[in-house]
Amino acid sequence: MDNETLLPSDHKSDDPATHIPQPRYDCPVFYWTENFGRYTDSISRLISEVGLRFRDCGLPLTRLSVVVRTLHPQIAVTGYAWNGETDEMSEFTDDHQSQSRASYQRSPVRQIFEGSPGIRRKLLDPDCPRDFPILEDLDAEGVTDYLILPVPFSDGRSYSCSWATKASDGFTDEHLARIRQLMPAFSLVLEILATRTIARNLMDTYLGHSAGARVLDGEIYRGVNETINAVIWVSDLRGFTRLSDEFAPPVVLGILNDHFERIVSAVTSHRGEVLKFMGDSVLAIFPITSFENPEDAVDAALASARLARNKIADGNQERLAKGLRAIDYGIALHLGEVVYGNIGGQERLDFTVIGPAVNQTSRIEALCKTLSRNLLVSSAIAETSGKELESVGLQVLRGMREPQEIFAVPHDQ
Repeated sequence: MDNETLLPSDHKSDDPATHIPQPRYDCPVFYWTENFGRYTDSISRLISEVGLRFRDCGLPLTRLSVVVRTLHPQIAVTGYAWNGETDEMSEFTDDHQSQSRASYQRSPVRQIFEGSPGIRRKLLDPDCPRDFPILEDLDAEGVTDYLILPVPFSDGRSYSCSWATKASDGFTDEHLARIRQLMPAFSLVLEILATRTIARNLMDTYLGHSAGARVLDGEIYRGVNETINAVIWVSDLRGFTRLSDEFAPPVVLGILNDHFERIVSAVTSHRGEVLKFMGDSVLAIFPITSFENPEDAVDAALASARLARNKIADGNQERLAKGLRAIDYGIALHLGEVVYGNIGGQERLDFTVIGPAVNQTSRIEALCKTLSRNLLVSSAIAETSGKELESVGLQVLRGMREPQEIFAVPHDQ
């Protein structure tokens, strides 16, 4: 079976070249994987533990690598590689454009993803084909034998697991049988850990990191909430109705995504949490408990707002250079008490913040258009920050009995 596409382990064949015996080996890796593998805290830890235990049982592993698909807005696949010579783990990622690149098209991983039952290349053989670029790299490193197998998941997809050795004779039939014997339990445990990772990715993507973590911790029934102090952020894209009338929907979506990317990256870079997109608006918070004190939370929110302002200004310069109209926007910040948790129907909930402080922030944001300002904050922000902010006077906020003093953030801050 040297240098061949492998047949599945349950494939019936009279050809001894494709038959691998399946005796039960007495090696701790099998017991550990079947009984304790699912309790590891990460895919990296699982792979490292399997590599170490296999090596302790006499399997001359030089490298053990796994590539899995992941539901992530930017990352298509994540790879994990254990170095059997240094015991070091490394991780690598590829974006959603990776499958169109030559590196993927010429990779054995692609064949596994597309249904190959496995590929072996015994590099020590002089007639071994070097039909994948990675084989040249492995050969240069002294690898003598390379095996890549599918890791089938219950959804019908296959992921890849590759094994490499520098043993002078490569993998023996016994080595290959041990690897084959481990694959069912290894696949099951890997799917469990990968599912956890995918769940975290989905929660982070659609709910935000903190809210997502709470959902995964079981806070999924209606009415689970707490009262917290936070800096509230509300921002809005101006003239969105006009944009929607002027441009086709794909163009409008492109404008929205570009704008949201600038806002989100600014908020998250200073430990803020984006809770939701409401049409062309963004609601975010900077919980006081995430910082040493309220002053630090306010400073972080102000730094995020200034960064967002600069990012949007850069985007507008790019738009003007292309002969397009600059976009206008408003950002408002307020410090106050909010109710943080989930609300909704029996079968559809939403994590959010509610309360008078949120309403007040929204009213302040509406003043951005009236006062021709892009960034306004409440007196609570101004008093807590201690920075020199520009008062724009007492302003009447809809729904509030008394006028509130509102402040603008100078562009030089």
